[in-house]
Amino acid sequence: MKFRTVLRTSATCILLLNAAAVQAQTATGEGNAPVAAPAEGSATQGGTEIVVYGQGKVRQEQTVSAKAIEILAPGSSPLKAIARLPGVALQSSDPFGSYELGTRLSVRGFNQSQMGYTLDGVPLGDMFYNGHNGLHVSRAIAAENIARVDVSQGAGALGIASTSNLGGNLEFVSRSPSQEMGGEIAVTYGMYDTAHIYARLESGELPSGTLISLSGVYHDADKWKGFGEQTDRKVNGKVVQKIGDATLTGWVNYSLHKERNYADLSPATLDRIGYDLDFLAPDFDTAVLLSQVNANKTAAAAGRALPFPTAGTNFPAPYTNVNDTYYDSGGVREDVLGAVTLDVSVSEWLDVSATYYHHYDKGSGGIYTPAKFSPDGFPLSVRTTEYGINRDGGIANATARLGNHTIQIGYWYEDNDAITDRNYYAVSQTNRPDVTDFLQNPFASDFLTDLTTVTNQFHVSDSWQLSDALTIAGGFKGARVENGITTNAGTPFINGKIAAKDWFQPQIGATYKAGRQEFFANYAENMRAYISSFRGPFGTTQVGFEAIRGTLKPETSRTMEAGWRFDAGKLRGVVTLYDVKFENRLLAAFSGANILGNPSILQNVGSVTSRGIEIGATYRVTPALSLIGSYSYNDSTYDDDTVNGTASVPTKGVRTVDTPAHLAKGEINYDDGVVFGNLSGAYTSNRNLTYTGDLKVKGYVLFDAALGYRFPAGGVLGGVELQLNAVNLLNKNYIAALGSGQFFNNATSLNNTMQAGSPRQVFGTIRKKF
Repeated sequence: MKFRTVLRTSATCILLLNAAAVQAQTATGEGNAPVAAPAEGSATQGGTEIVVYGQGKVRQEQTVSAKAIEILAPGSSPLKAIARLPGVALQSSDPFGSYELGTRLSVRGFNQSQMGYTLDGVPLGDMFYNGHNGLHVSRAIAAENIARVDVSQGAGALGIASTSNLGGNLEFVSRSPSQEMGGEIAVTYGMYDTAHIYARLESGELPSGTLISLSGVYHDADKWKGFGEQTDRKVNGKVVQKIGDATLTGWVNYSLHKERNYADLSPATLDRIGYDLDFLAPDFDTAVLLSQVNANKTAAAAGRALPFPTAGTNFPAPYTNVNDTYYDSGGVREDVLGAVTLDVSVSEWLDVSATYYHHYDKGSGGIYTPAKFSPDGFPLSVRTTEYGINRDGGIANATARLGNHTIQIGYWYEDNDAITDRNYYAVSQTNRPDVTDFLQNPFASDFLTDLTTVTNQFHVSDSWQLSDALTIAGGFKGARVENGITTNAGTPFINGKIAAKDWFQPQIGATYKAGRQEFFANYAENMRAYISSFRGPFGTTQVGFEAIRGTLKPETSRTMEAGWRFDAGKLRGVVTLYDVKFENRLLAAFSGANILGNPSILQNVGSVTSRGIEIGATYRVTPALSLIGSYSYNDSTYDDDTVNGTASVPTKGVRTVDTPAHLAKGEINYDDGVVFGNLSGAYTSNRNLTYTGDLKVKGYVLFDAALGYRFPAGGVLGGVELQLNAVNLLNKNYIAALGSGQFFNNATSLNNTMQAGSPRQVFGTIRKKF
């Protein structure tokens, strides 16, 4: 079915549902309401705040409400909603922040794979693109189904199910099914043939006391440059059942995510070709010619006859290298994530809960490569990295309230069986495999590996309220994570296990209230487990693995922070100072272009010190109008020179890669129940592109905007909402994500590792809640 047909059908459904709702309201005497009620979470008096500044928390923490997600362009990742917070840097080469390969999140100098993520308490892993222990939140749940996001910029909570949170953590909480029967449908259409449809049905409370919600997402969007589209299909279902004093909650989320990649840029290709450089598809002939010329140049340099005489030895302008670009690249991920949780109120002083979860993932990332020819000699093949995850886990928690103490204990266990395979598929003039499909019958494999990760983690904590003003909270967690690999075929051939463990990771903090003001301080230690990935300790040879297995140390962090949460009536916010020591930093030393897939050796390369300040505030001008702003300064530098093989790289005192020193953000939000809108701007300062800091990307300022209208109830269009979103309003050219093709020591060793940011895009939405 064509997109426009789907859109027309969906819009017709909205109007029919709206007419039915009006008729039902008239029949029950409710059709004469003069004004539509404010939407849930609106900025009107008594509505949900967009940002809540973590009152009562002993650490730097904020909560972003569903309202922050609703105002984004539909289809946007919930990560875009938290980007407004102090200390949070988010870059993406697509307008939605859902293109996984080109999206980067960093907080206080830590990248996204050094943070922790959960959905309703279920671990999402480290959101690493090369999937090994979880999945990206953009696949885990439709953004429209998220009720709130709790963000800790520094020390994550002791009870979070994560072994990657050196830095902070993001806890996503899904919407509960409604007590009332109803639903919602929203249709979006925009530039580059973007079509997004979201629909949700609510059962209301059934006679059995059961609550059920079921929703789905249909999303298609053409790339803003080059060839291909990004597609998403999601189905989310949730059931809540009361059983006496207990509550049983179950949910299952399905996702099929396909993305055609944007080509990585280098400083050289950016200067020579520009921001619009992308993969060549559908220009197959030029891709073949680039490979042939490269083969000819290699042969000529070795004094051999040219294998493709008619192609010559000169690359076609504007290309000067076979790795400037390739024919096509993309990926596909299919996920099923589900959980069942039983919450039991055992007594007035004791609550317990238990969760079982399962996650199945099948994924593939493919690229047309000139580095390996097809069996018949055709100068291209498709190289894939194929993934599989089959993980099961359980989480048990107990909370006891004993006098002025609130004691919590918890245990988390996960058994994860995964695979990572590197395969090659034949290409010809008449056979051009789709890199967003699961391909069959490879002609060669670099490696076929089975990976295991067994996680055991526990925590114990006590929150002691000494007085109405003073609360002290402390405790510790312990973890042991064992990673194993079995190579079934290929080179390098690696087998073995390695474990990271730390049974005592303490945390202690306090809050002190003085009237409407609150002061807090916190100290925490965390460990990041190794990853079962070729970018972890297994991305080397057997000899290399044996060399590091007994000496490698897991990354650790020590975080100290203190702050003031202020409340001056209309003005509320937080000021936080922090000092972080990141030790045993791990670096995989690669060689050559990323497409060559050369083995690396993981090594500890010293420590990083991060210090800074974060300021965030909301000013409520009127019940309908609010201003939100934040500023953060981060000074993250390497403490040591880096040893790369036998070479010493002068990194001591250099700012860490992809870490802006300054982030400044501001936004205007308006919602009077009928008219609503948002205008936001964000400044990101320059970032180092190399470990030595000899090459940087420039800072930039981006503006986004949204404007909406809710039709008053009682009319033909009663309850219908219209929303218009503009991303990158001023059409700024800028470099977004860095490190897509790894970081390098200095400018002379750099290759393609930058992603261009999306230009201005505009989207329109019609929404109906019934």
